[in-house]
Amino acid sequence: MVARHVRATLRPRTLRHFFRSLIVKNKDTSLPVELDRVLATDSTDSLTSISAYVERGGALVTPQALVALRSLRRRNHAKIAGLEIESRLRTRLEVLALFLDEWSEEDGAPTVAVREAAFALLYFNTGFDRIPDSIPEIGLLDDALIVQTVLQRHATALCAHWLRRGRAWPAEL
Repeated sequence: MVARHVRATLRPRTLRHFFRSLIVKNKDTSLPVELDRVLATDSTDSLTSISAYVERGGALVTPQALVALRSLRRRNHAKIAGLEIESRLRTRLEVLALFLDEWSEEDGAPTVAVREAAFALLYFNTGFDRIPDSIPEIGLLDDALIVQTVLQRHATALCAHWLRRGRAWPAEL
């Protein structure tokens, strides 16, 4: 079931604005131009599937973009918390957010699972959705499709991560 609405907990701002302000504070932290372009595009004409879109977006996530995403941690968690408590999308986003929170550079280079999970969270946080979040009943459908695609593509890696930390994999995913 798609969540009915997102509570307005934050003033709407685009990631592009946020990252531009971040560049002023820290010259080493920014989204790659091509990743920003993929997030901002309103058409997927050249892509054949959501999986291809996720793969392309994940491939563009750099270590610097991961650092920038970590600086969005509070905003990200606040937006997720604004979803209905029983929402599957909320549970799935919490899984991806925790996965990224626990990943560190000490684990080595970011894996495809890490990069695509980051892309899904960046997509969720942008104001450039295919379906605007403000549309009742279907506004979060595109976000849910992106998140579900990442979970399906990386179920083994995500489940292994959970088991290494002594947690049971959530059955409701």
